[in-house]
Amino acid sequence: MQRIRILSVFLLLFGIGGLLLGCGSEKRDAASAAQEITVTDNAGRSVTLPHPVTRVAVANRYNMEVIQSLGVLDRVCGVDYGIYQDRNAYGGFTEDQVIGTNQGALNYERIIELHPEVLVIPNNGAWEDAESKLSPFGVKVVVMNPYYTDHFEELYRLAGAIFGKETEAEEFISYFKEKLDYIQQHLAGIPKKTVYYEYKKSGWTTIPGDYFYKMVEYAGGDNIFSDAVNTHIDIEAVVERNPDAIIKVGEDGAAPQWQAPGAAELMARKQRLIDRPGWDHIRAVQNDNILIMSQYVQGGAAKIIGTMYITKFLYPEQLPDLHPEDVFRYWVEQYQHKEYQPGHTLPAFPLTEK
Repeated sequence: MQRIRILSVFLLLFGIGGLLLGCGSEKRDAASAAQEITVTDNAGRSVTLPHPVTRVAVANRYNMEVIQSLGVLDRVCGVDYGIYQDRNAYGGFTEDQVIGTNQGALNYERIIELHPEVLVIPNNGAWEDAESKLSPFGVKVVVMNPYYTDHFEELYRLAGAIFGKETEAEEFISYFKEKLDYIQQHLAGIPKKTVYYEYKKSGWTTIPGDYFYKMVEYAGGDNIFSDAVNTHIDIEAVVERNPDAIIKVGEDGAAPQWQAPGAAELMARKQRLIDRPGWDHIRAVQNDNILIMSQYVQGGAAKIIGTMYITKFLYPEQLPDLHPEDVFRYWVEQYQHKEYQPGHTLPAFPLTEK
């Protein structure tokens, strides 16, 4: 009997211990789950990540702008070569941290060596290949598309969720959405001006579905090639369609760097444009209604800054309280943490804030 009683007490204690261990396990599981988040990325995929992410590899400089806007540049452990080259914008990265030439040519061995929790890559990169190569090593792949103006809210909410910067993301969205709303309200019912938009190379324009199309649309422009099926058009067609305004962004071979091209370089770009055969017959050229922008100033905040410059250029009288140069300076100083440089547009836009 004595042995039976001892055995019963032992089994009872063992059972209680097992329950306690079980409760402890459940608590650990709950704590682990509380440190994870499931996000829907810009490719529509559900991805479960540690929350917040503290170590990330990044492909595409515009994704870096988003990350820098949220103040989490110190969490980046690897970058593509285009980001690495622009030391003045992002600085501090070494060759050992370069994860590939660009989003379409990644060095998976180097990514694995750097031990990121996440690879951030746009949807025009090799994200499917990256997922298959990196998932066995516990590296998650998140698609972030920094290109589309009409999706900037979901872009920044995704980034905010990834890095645990949801409040900062909402503040960013509110700041820029207020200005987009102002534009839409004040251009309601205003006849649209016809616009030819050209990106870097001669004859490269924007069409529905392209990265720049919504920027021109949000700015109130009537794109003369909205019916085109290819972004590369014959420049003689610009003469035939005779736009009210011409927007030229960047230059073939020029990188989208933070340093301003300056007035002399922008004037040279403009002169090369108006010297094209037959372009003296275009209404925009005759009226000197041409806006030249650097690639950097156009691309800021998912091209919202570019939108503001274009719309202010097209409709200055309808938008008296819109000051794109002020917004650009604020973006550079507060969100990109760099020194403001004028000289990204021709004509130049004035600063109203001292």
